[in-house]
Amino acid sequence: MYTLVQRCHAGISMISAVSKRDQLPMWKKTPEELEDWYRSDPEAFRRAFAAEDFTPPHAATWAARIAADGAAQVQNATDSAASTNSHHFTFALVVSFAIALVFLVPYWVTGDFELDWAVPFLAPFAFVPMLAFHGWRRWGLLGAVAVLTVIVSGIYEAWEFLPERWDVSHALSLHPDWEGAGERINFARQVRDLMMIHWPLLLLGLTGYAYVASRPEEQRVDFVRHVVQVGILTAIIAVAGGALFGLTNLLMITLDIPSAVSEEVNIHLYTWGVSGLLVFGHAVWMRHPNSLERILPTVARIFIPLFVLLECGFLFAYMVQQGYSTLSSDREELLVFNFLLIVVIGLVMLHSAFEEQAGRLTRGLVVALVGLGILADLLGLAAIINRLVEFGATPNRLVVFGSNLVFLGTLAALFVKWVRTKGQNMERTTRQVMNRALAVFVGWTAVVLLVFPLVYGIGLDAEEVEQFEVAAAAAAEEPEDAADESVEFSGEE
Repeated sequence: MYTLVQRCHAGISMISAVSKRDQLPMWKKTPEELEDWYRSDPEAFRRAFAAEDFTPPHAATWAARIAADGAAQVQNATDSAASTNSHHFTFALVVSFAIALVFLVPYWVTGDFELDWAVPFLAPFAFVPMLAFHGWRRWGLLGAVAVLTVIVSGIYEAWEFLPERWDVSHALSLHPDWEGAGERINFARQVRDLMMIHWPLLLLGLTGYAYVASRPEEQRVDFVRHVVQVGILTAIIAVAGGALFGLTNLLMITLDIPSAVSEEVNIHLYTWGVSGLLVFGHAVWMRHPNSLERILPTVARIFIPLFVLLECGFLFAYMVQQGYSTLSSDREELLVFNFLLIVVIGLVMLHSAFEEQAGRLTRGLVVALVGLGILADLLGLAAIINRLVEFGATPNRLVVFGSNLVFLGTLAALFVKWVRTKGQNMERTTRQVMNRALAVFVGWTAVVLLVFPLVYGIGLDAEEVEQFEVAAAAAAEEPEDAADESVEFSGEE
């Protein structure tokens, strides 16, 4: 009995010693203790390693080892899954045929291939299949997407018949006292167009949420990396499909197929092909998720220095050569300038999505890219503020202003974090900032999609809209009357 008690005490002491050892900071352990810990519980080791400081010299060695082991495990699991099942392609086939039927059934019934009704549903057709694939059984998320689809399609259909901008301008030239009503109609049309731009972005963000929630080991920036890969694979499939489409038409011409038959074949081929593009690109990526992992970092390294030079050129053009007034007075140039900022953030995000130790030159170029991006964003903000003060607030200008604020906050947060950490753990810091920024981006798209229609839709009045519709109809009849009069006059002459 005494011997048993002694053994129990010895076991408890050993467990206590191990527990105390594991509670030590990681880098205070001996190499032997680290090796034993990694072999006995690799998952706990990885979690502790992710929370530790990366400054010790041997941290890079452990980072390389963990990355290599993780890549090997992922590759083995991927190859095993790919060889044992093909449900990804089955899912793609079923979804693509279902989407194609949604477009083809109205064509079979009416004989007209009209797609105007489908505009608000194009984004759900593109992203909801992937969202459902990764967020299956997340009924709250799927229900929210269904409600959003109803809201967006309802607003789009309700504002579909608003008078066009030129019709409003023509009516205002005849009735200047309608200016307030015309402004409200123009703003509503702007909001509708902005909704169609931000609707797919919001669905893409919700798809990312579903993906990351189903894979706790992944982060939001990892989803961005996967999106780029799916996009590239989809483009490859589109090129191959375009070649098939062209060769099919060449074959029908060679066989002297009647034009009516070839038109039917083209409509069905085009509809099914486009319906399955994205979902098949996703299926190929699911089958081979690491196929582009080594290419994309190289592409980012190639374009980062080029965009640093491009930023320098834009800043020189608008701050020295052409002057700031050119940017603030030209809407198209301001949009191009904002597109440059989007590309800059995209490159930084793509660079941060790969867990690798970048060289000193690449890090310096990324810092220069972000620093110049901050200057460019400040210049763009000043330009849009000038337009807001001079021409007034419109939905388009407010969206550009808000987007510039989000971009500036992201770039400034990156730069400040890098300065505070003195450039150490740069990749990890970048990933942390970008993970938060992605949530802000998705939140901003939700604001544009839901808040803007509420703000600018309240002032719309059905009677005012009808007035402009009557004026537009009268304006459409004027050229015909003028033509008839000219014909009569020439006959009399």
